[in-house]
Amino acid sequence: MEYLPAAEAVETLVHDYGALVFHLIYSLTGHWQDSQDLAQEVFEQALRAIDAARQARGEAFQARPWLLRIAVNTARMYLRRRRLVRFVAFSDLEQAQAGDEQAGPESWLTQATPVQPPGYSTRETEDPAVLISERDVVARTLAQLPESLRLPLLLSVVAGCSTTEIARILDLSDVAVRQRLSRARKAFHRLYTAEQGEAVTPLPEAEMSATSRHAAGRSQALTLTAAPFS
Repeated sequence: MEYLPAAEAVETLVHDYGALVFHLIYSLTGHWQDSQDLAQEVFEQALRAIDAARQARGEAFQARPWLLRIAVNTARMYLRRRRLVRFVAFSDLEQAQAGDEQAGPESWLTQATPVQPPGYSTRETEDPAVLISERDVVARTLAQLPESLRLPLLLSVVAGCSTTEIARILDLSDVAVRQRLSRARKAFHRLYTAEQGEAVTPLPEAEMSATSRHAAGRSQALTLTAAPFS
């Protein structure tokens, strides 16, 4: 079986899935500029690895789930590095604060917390106040989900992956993916409702699934309020 040269193949992947890779990473990390850099890193990794991957998988090679798996692993590594750096930085900041009588008691936390400016990456044609408020609710809700539920949900909603694709990306069985997606949608609906300050009332299973999918789907719409990766 003949393949395109690696550079041409990856160029096609950038064209077809560049925006998708960026928005998936951004949904996982919540950091716009870093997500652009990480998306670039994903395609650099793809360029180095695509020949070996195609040879290993042969006709079974599927570019999209393979690429999204690289994206997920890249985002995971970024988050692990960030947690480690923050841990070290907190220790250094606390030591510095001990000798600074003029500093406020919470200034070390202010320094360590990244803040996105109001209106950043929102559409001019929409009400920024509404978009920012809604995006923040979605982000806080997703942040409360464990990674085991958040990842399948994002791959389903943001990436539009099938159950089989998600299973391949996350090294899970199809049954496990379906179970996690069901739990994730229910948990998202409950947490999203609580974040909005609304009373949580039990819903029939069918209505619950439809409602939670609608609420979870907002994460895709809100994430895509910014310009796509290019």
